[in-house]
Amino acid sequence: AGVLSSIWFSLMHAIDAGTIAGDSGSFPFMLIMAIVTLCGLFITSMLIGVIGSGLEDKMNSLRKGRSQVLEQNHVIIFGFNENALNILRELILANENHKKSVVVVMDNQDKSEMEDTIAQRIQDTKTTRIICRTGSMDNLADVEICSPSTCRSIIINAEDDFMSVKAILACATVLENSGNTEAYITALIRSEENVDAAKIAGKGRVEVFYFQNSIARIMAHTCRQPGMSSVFTNLLSFDGDEIYVESIPSMAGKTLAEANLYFPKSTLIGLVQDGTPKLNPPVDTKIAPQDKLILIAQDDGVSIPTKEAGVVDKSRFAPIAHSAAPLQKTLILGCNELLQQIVSELDCYLASDSPVIIAALEEDLAKSELPQQDQLKNIALDIRSCDIFQRSALEELLAHKPDNVLILSDTDNDDQESDSKTLLLLLQLRDIAHKTGLKFSVTSEMRSVENQELAQVTKVTDFVVSSNITALMMTQISQAREQFVILNDLLSDDGSELYMKDAGRYVKLGESVDFYTIGAAATQYGEIVVGYKKCHDDGEFDIVLNPPKAATVVLRQGDSLILLAEN
Repeated sequence: AGVLSSIWFSLMHAIDAGTIAGDSGSFPFMLIMAIVTLCGLFITSMLIGVIGSGLEDKMNSLRKGRSQVLEQNHVIIFGFNENALNILRELILANENHKKSVVVVMDNQDKSEMEDTIAQRIQDTKTTRIICRTGSMDNLADVEICSPSTCRSIIINAEDDFMSVKAILACATVLENSGNTEAYITALIRSEENVDAAKIAGKGRVEVFYFQNSIARIMAHTCRQPGMSSVFTNLLSFDGDEIYVESIPSMAGKTLAEANLYFPKSTLIGLVQDGTPKLNPPVDTKIAPQDKLILIAQDDGVSIPTKEAGVVDKSRFAPIAHSAAPLQKTLILGCNELLQQIVSELDCYLASDSPVIIAALEEDLAKSELPQQDQLKNIALDIRSCDIFQRSALEELLAHKPDNVLILSDTDNDDQESDSKTLLLLLQLRDIAHKTGLKFSVTSEMRSVENQELAQVTKVTDFVVSSNITALMMTQISQAREQFVILNDLLSDDGSELYMKDAGRYVKLGESVDFYTIGAAATQYGEIVVGYKKCHDDGEFDIVLNPPKAATVVLRQGDSLILLAEN
């Protein structure tokens, strides 16, 4: 007990300098206690310094975004820019019905700056927590900070193809070494010649999204079918109805046309057979027990079939008729890298001898590799060199009375300057149309979602925001890998695609009809109805996708059905 008391007595002097004030005794004793107290002060100071330095280093590490991510089943985004913000918005919507979802963002930017930008641009992250880290997407050690070994998927959103390929290689290597066989990579590639290299780097773990083909196809479809941009945006966004793949064994043995009558709130648009998605197969295709259904629905899990099929009123069917595509005159203002692809796409769909006028500055046209007239089968190409921002030049071009006007963004400038030029053209077109009484649809390519909202005052028929469409598609693929093939088929010029066709071709106009009947009428042509376009007297229109099949509508002259069809 005496030894323990001495140890305790000495410890109190070491950790509390004031204890010596109450001591009394011989000089040697007081000297020893003073030395013990001084040693205690020295040791305590060192301990405080070590702890403080360690805490400071840890706080600096956290502030710099260099700490290890300790999450599971998360999505990783490499590259932070405007496109990443659009992807984040969509992931937040996709995760609304999932609790405690996590998205990790890594870029060479400062962590706090990224967090501030996200907080300013995305006020409500709902059920999703966003973690930012600072590092290089092509550095193995930095990639490992984001815990790819436990992630669900990786999105590579680099500014150029060279960095994308390096990042794909780094991510694929880390995934392979970590043993994560479920996770996969979605990557954006801007040049077609780099697609194969990206696939090789991915080692079978990557879905390479080459966006120029997709955007050009969407713009070509939208230009000749006003309202189609809304259809694509709604289908690709998680805010509304989108495409899901589900296994519903009770539909086995039924044909595609029969099965569609059992889904009151969803639209069956295809099957996944032996792992291969097939959009709009023949309507008499029988569903096998192992087949999965491709559905347009409001959310996953809501496509519950009824016990009885919906009733079809064949008396509402219109007589079967086969109509040719109408002749349309198209005016394209501006020139960028999408122009060649857009012209080629229009040539696939427009009626024979359809005039297409392309107007742009001479130096811009010189840089563009447009198809030659002898390479086109349906388009009569008319290329005009002029300053499209001059009022007189615009009036001369509109004197040809085009049905559709397409404005391409100037990619040589930054987003804000390009959109400013586009806004000027839109205002000029609106004013000329108002003063001359000309009627034409206008499709405009915009670079920024915010500028699209600003341009609403020009009453443009359609906007196509390339960065937004790209973000929507990448998010869809990152959530379900099989979406890559489905979306690629949907946007390809092979197989079935989305079209708008006169409603009078399918059902009697002016009569109330439900969508069980409308859908059955479309199966006569081997087509699937996914929605409708309702026009108003003022030229405006409403786009409705995946309406409840029991809902009725009165379709009139000028209204269209939105269909999945081969031509």
